[in-house]
Amino acid sequence: MKKILILLFITQLTIVFAQKNVKMYYEQKQDTIAYYVDNLEIYPTSIVFASQPELENMKKPELFKTTQVLPAKSKRNKVTYFVVNDKKKRWGIKKMPGYLIDIGDIIIKKYDTTYQYDLPYQKGKSFLMYQGYNGTFSHQNENSLDFTMPEGTEILAAREGLVIDVLQSNNKNCPTVSCAPFGNYISILHSDGTIAQYFHLQQNGAKVTVGDTVTKGQLIALSGNTGWSNGPHLHFVTYLPSATADKNRITVKTLFRTGDGKKVEFLEEKKSYSRAY
Repeated sequence: MKKILILLFITQLTIVFAQKNVKMYYEQKQDTIAYYVDNLEIYPTSIVFASQPELENMKKPELFKTTQVLPAKSKRNKVTYFVVNDKKKRWGIKKMPGYLIDIGDIIIKKYDTTYQYDLPYQKGKSFLMYQGYNGTFSHQNENSLDFTMPEGTEILAAREGLVIDVLQSNNKNCPTVSCAPFGNYISILHSDGTIAQYFHLQQNGAKVTVGDTVTKGQLIALSGNTGWSNGPHLHFVTYLPSATADKNRITVKTLFRTGDGKKVEFLEEKKSYSRAY
């Protein structure tokens, strides 16, 4: 009976993890059961267990870590193992805790706060910051920026990084939260673990694909008006992955080079910013 319970647990995990190319499995050798995770994604993922496991006549030789980071393209990451105390008595795993999987390294607390982002559009362009940090329309308690711009405007990477997600199939928008799932976007992982997202992109407007390494200033997409939007604009946000924060992320403010590139500042709502570099 104990082995059946273990197999059921593994089956459930495999179904859930398969959606993210992450697979958990176990190996039993004599009196030891070890659990491993393969992370085949191109980015780190984090596994978070809700509590400690409940064991019967088994022990965990090391502290059970409820939060663990799995490196990109890695196999056989041992997340936990258990050893039988007395093989003459009944033993088994009575209950494994619930869990979740996050994209990125949720352990990171420090990031490069001094990094200077480029404005995400071409030289010679100027756009209004329609909604800034903690804006009243859709940015409550969120460090996001909305640049008002015509559909089809060329969007450039504000910072170099790895493209980890692209959605460009949607063509629907409305000014209410009900349309939030229909926004097209590109997500780029930075070297310090932060992730930037470029939202409301034009349908089929992405110029990069998952796995691409982009340089700062590279053309990545065309702006649009998809998702939760009351008009054509680019929504830009940078965040740290988090298992505890709202929306599983902590949005952060970012410094931008404006004008001729010599001035570095936090962008403010209702101001226009030109790029001359």
